[in-house]
Amino acid sequence: MRQAAWTHHQVHQRVHGVMTAAMRADAHAIEAALGREDRLDPYSRRFAVEARRLVLACTAALTCVMATHRPGDDSRGREICRGCGTPDCRTLQGVSDVLAAYAVRPVAVDRAEAWRRADAHFAAGGRPVPLVVEEFPEGFLVRRALDGGDDVSPVLVVDRETGALSRWPSMPFDILVREYGHYRKGK
Repeated sequence: MRQAAWTHHQVHQRVHGVMTAAMRADAHAIEAALGREDRLDPYSRRFAVEARRLVLACTAALTCVMATHRPGDDSRGREICRGCGTPDCRTLQGVSDVLAAYAVRPVAVDRAEAWRRADAHFAAGGRPVPLVVEEFPEGFLVRRALDGGDDVSPVLVVDRETGALSRWPSMPFDILVREYGHYRKGK
C-alpha cells in the first residue's frame, strides 16, 4: 500500500473504531450509572452524559476531513492526497499522530457485534431469522440457520477490522476463508 493510501487507511480505521465504540455505548445506561448521587461536579457529570454525542460529532467531522484528504493520482500517475495535492498529506498525518498519541486503536468487531450486524441485514425490517455465526481470523461468516435455498449469495461475511458486510455464494468454509483473504488483499 502506498504512503497516502496507508495513512488514509490508518486514520479511517481509528476514526471508525472510535465511532463504533460510541455507537455501541448506551447514553441512557451511562446516565443511569451516574445515578442521582452528586459524586461528580456538574461539569464532569454533563460531560459524561454528553460524551457519546460529542464523540459521534467529532468522528463525523473527521470523516468529512478524510473524504477531502483521500489518496489519488496526479496527472503523471504518482500518488498524492486529493485534498492538498502533495505526496504526504500533512493533515491526515497530523490526525494520525494525535490519535496515536492518545492511544486510539481500531475496535475489532466481536462475535456479538457480527451477529447484530448480520441480524439487521438478514431481517431487513422484517422478522428476525435464526443465524449461524462462524469465526475466522479476518472476520465472521454468517448464514441463516434455515436457508430457503433461493438466495444466490446466502452467506454474509462481517469483516473483523471494519465491520463491513459482503455477500458470498455458498461454498465450503475453508475455501470461503481463503477467497475472502484474497478479496481483502485486492487480488
